[in-house]
Amino acid sequence: MKIVHLASGDAWGGAERVLVLLVEGLLAQQEFLVEALLFNEGQLAEALRALGARVHVIAEAEHSFPGLTVATRRWLADARADVVHAHRYKEIWTAVLALAPRRKGLVVTVHGLEPRVQLTRSQQFRVWGSLLAARFAGARFVAVSRELAQRLQRRLGAGSVANIPNPMPAVRNVADVPDLRGHLGWSPSRPVVGYVGRLEPVKGPDHFVEVAAHYRGEAGFVLIGTGSVERDLRGRVAAQGLSDRIAFMGQVPEATGYLRQFDLLALPSRHEGFPMVLLEAAACEVPVVAFDVGGVREVLEGAPPTWLIESGQVDKFGETMAKVLRNPAQSRIAAAHWASSVRARFSRAAVLTAYGSVYSAAAGKKG
Repeated sequence: MKIVHLASGDAWGGAERVLVLLVEGLLAQQEFLVEALLFNEGQLAEALRALGARVHVIAEAEHSFPGLTVATRRWLADARADVVHAHRYKEIWTAVLALAPRRKGLVVTVHGLEPRVQLTRSQQFRVWGSLLAARFAGARFVAVSRELAQRLQRRLGAGSVANIPNPMPAVRNVADVPDLRGHLGWSPSRPVVGYVGRLEPVKGPDHFVEVAAHYRGEAGFVLIGTGSVERDLRGRVAAQGLSDRIAFMGQVPEATGYLRQFDLLALPSRHEGFPMVLLEAAACEVPVVAFDVGGVREVLEGAPPTWLIESGQVDKFGETMAKVLRNPAQSRIAAAHWASSVRARFSRAAVLTAYGSVYSAAAGKKG
C-alpha cells in the first residue's frame, strides 16, 4: 500500500515530530511504500530525508492557493497513492480539492483543536470547514486523544473517527548539545525549569514567563522554541529585569538533549491535543507540571495527581512547581514510575498497527 504524507513543512512542532515517527515506522514495514509531499523545505524535509524517505516539495511561496492545489493534484495523480495522509488544516483543504471527486483514500490526523471560544470566526471556518469538507470527501479521521476524539465524533460521526495516541519516542543520544547551565553562565547546581514548544498564545508561554517572574527560588527558566509572541515576551523579560532568570534558546534542531538537563518541564498550554513534549519528558524521566487541558490528563495517567493543575490557575502552577523542585529525588522517582506507565500504554508498534487499519479502511482494502 502506498502512503503519501501531505504536510506544509514550514514549522517544527509536535505534529511534525509525530509524522517523522510514523514515517520511520512505516518504512520498516514491507507492506507500505511511503513518500512525503511538502509545501516548504525545512527541518521536516531534512528529517524525513535522513530516514531515507522520498520527499517532494511544491514551494507554496511560488503558487497561489489554487495554483498549489492544481500542482498537488497533478503530483498525486502521478504518484498513484492508495492513501493521502494530511496533517494540518491547510493541507486538508488542499487534499480534499486535489483528490476530488474521488471519495476514498484520504486520512486526516487532528493533532490539536482548540475549543470554539479560543477561535476567531475566521479560524472556526478554516478549521471546521476543512474537517467537514474532508468528511464529505469520505475521509477517515484520527484524533490523538480521547478528549479530541469525543469532540470530533459528535460533529463528524463516530464511525469515521479513530482515537490513536501519539507514540512514545525513543531516547536518542544527541551529539553537540552544550551543557545548558554552562552555556547560560549559570551555576551547575541551579535548578532549571524548561518550556519546549511554539511561542504562540495557545501554548501559554506568557503563563510560563509570569510564573518565572513571581518565583522566589533560585531556579532558572528556559524557553525553547520560536513564534509570534517571542518579541513581546523578550521585551517583557528585559523590561522587568529578568534576563538573569529567564533565557530564550530559540529553535533547536533536537530538544531532547536539553530536556534531559531540566529539573522540571512546565506545560502551561491553554489547549493541547496529545503533547509530544510530555512523551519526550517521560522518555527522559523528567518531572512535569501541566495545566489540565485537552489530552494532557491522558498522558499524565500514572504520574502524581498534583502535577496536573486546573487550567488558568497560574499561582497554583507556580506553587506546585516549587514543591517539585524542593524534592528532587522524590520527583525523579515519581517521573521514572510515570515513564514506565507511558511506555506500556503508548508503544509505537501499537500505534502503527492502528494506523494500518485506518489506512486499509480509507483505501477500501481488507486489513
